[in-house]
Amino acid sequence: MKLRYAESRHRFVSGEGFALGEDYRLAHLPLCVPGHARAISAVPGKDYLDGRYATPRHALALHVAAEALDASAAFRAIDTALRESAVARKVAWATNAKRRDVLHATVAGPVDDATARAYETRARAFLTAPVAVRLGGPFIGNRNHGRIYLPVHPAGADDPLAALQRAIGARESGFYAVGLWHLTDDLDPAEAAALAAWRDRWENETVLNIPAARFGILTTTDDQAIHSPEWRWIDSGGGR
Repeated sequence: MKLRYAESRHRFVSGEGFALGEDYRLAHLPLCVPGHARAISAVPGKDYLDGRYATPRHALALHVAAEALDASAAFRAIDTALRESAVARKVAWATNAKRRDVLHATVAGPVDDATARAYETRARAFLTAPVAVRLGGPFIGNRNHGRIYLPVHPAGADDPLAALQRAIGARESGFYAVGLWHLTDDLDPAEAAALAAWRDRWENETVLNIPAARFGILTTTDDQAIHSPEWRWIDSGGGR
């Protein structure tokens, strides 16, 4: 399975704005800006209200330590450049602070509890040696408009995350990204151009090298993992 970042990358068009996507307005905007007029509050037939689910959701996830990002000169430069750009006033900076302990890239999920426990057992059996990955520069996809990611890349030629997905019986995705920045509203053409320029300037940077990624089953009741998050840790070096 090849990585899908290139084919999933958003193409900005000169003179056009950047509208928040329906999927983003459903899952993320109610959490970033409660009561926002463009937020989608509920979905008929689903246990969902204002960004939260009644039933907890579980996923096998790769954890990223906020302290490691803080120590990265590349990350600090990227974050500072966004804070100094014309887009800064439409970034939910308070959301970043709430999510410091739950930064992650989903490997498989969301799934029910029984499936998550099966994933955990199989992942523990598979993760007997460290998994090395690196985080690339900012990624903006062609869906979930409003969320900006740091993509996860294998450190070598092989993709250990695809191998992990196969080992636990999950679908191979070719896409593993850490949701990091969140927009609070649509962007006008000038703001969209500023976002595009920022992305283009930094997207080929290596933000962080992780020689031994930490994995866990992450349980929460929202797509940003800010409400009652719980981790069951599975280290890639055969740890707990």
